[in-house]
Amino acid sequence: MLNFVAVAAELAILLSFGSSIVRGAQTKGSLITGSLYRIHSGFLEVKTGEKSVSVVKVDSGTVYWNGKTDKAASAKDLIPGDELAIETVEKKGLPVAQKVRFLHRFSQVAKGAGGRNSD
Repeated sequence: MLNFVAVAAELAILLSFGSSIVRGAQTKGSLITGSLYRIHSGFLEVKTGEKSVSVVKVDSGTVYWNGKTDKAASAKDLIPGDELAIETVEKKGLPVAQKVRFLHRFSQVAKGAGGRNSD
């Protein structure tokens, strides 16, 4: 039993050092959640709190994922009010979206072509 504890402790130490080495090679990442406030060319505004809006840069490497259909999508599928979970990395001090997962908050798909209001 004592030998098992020693092996487990060594394994924990190796894993903690190994993960810090891997993390050191990556850029700082985070998760931003909220609702889509506005869409602009090159960035999204995300309402993250009652009086808080975060700006997230998007680029050609950003992947969009529709949570309802569980399939790949595009930026054109986003609708203000969508619930978002955005995986970001920090580049030059700005959050850049790697993956944008969205879920239409209301059943807006029935309102018009592509879920956009046709009024």
